[in-house]
Amino acid sequence: MRLFLVRHGQTSANLQGVFCGLTDVALTPQGVTQASEVAGWLAGVTFSDAVSSQLLRARHTADIVLAGHPCNARTDSQLNEMNFGEWEMRHHHDLQKEDSDAWAAWVADWQQASPTGGESFPQFSARIERVIQPLLSVSACSQQPQDNRQLQDNHQLLVAHQGVLSLMLARLLAMPAAAMWHFHFEQGAYSVLDIHDGFVALRAFNSRAVWQPATRD
Repeated sequence: MRLFLVRHGQTSANLQGVFCGLTDVALTPQGVTQASEVAGWLAGVTFSDAVSSQLLRARHTADIVLAGHPCNARTDSQLNEMNFGEWEMRHHHDLQKEDSDAWAAWVADWQQASPTGGESFPQFSARIERVIQPLLSVSACSQQPQDNRQLQDNHQLLVAHQGVLSLMLARLLAMPAAAMWHFHFEQGAYSVLDIHDGFVALRAFNSRAVWQPATRD
């Protein structure tokens, strides 16, 4: 399996620097341009499957990337960004004053604390693991390909969010959850993983170039 990972395009929440998990914000004009650029770089890829989170910013990005392709993206709520509860659309500067105890607990131990009224990291992590394990299981049970060209028969697109993608990548590379902070998925870029026989290889990260498998395989 060759998995193409794409973060949704820019939103107003990104510009404001606020927590935005399940709040359903739209792409900005720049976000639409970013998704269109990714579409151009992946225009030569034949996707056998595509999935996005249920949130508008991811669905819209997926629709743009897949324009001209025969497949449409299905949605999966497990790919939704972390639910920040009462912290949604609020800036951390305000939370330090207005929800100081919960903010301090989050800063001290983000892997155990929860945003007020939101999803804990263990809950979020368990949800993402339910996405990861089938990817590894399907590839482990598939027949060994004769060469890398056969990967072209199973190209999959996944469009989601920074938190989702960074945690997915860390765990797929058999790294601890805290390693997610090493992987900042940029908007207007794509990343590529090859998954086979339970092993994962990172082929591209935050690429902004036309994907040319013949020169990369």
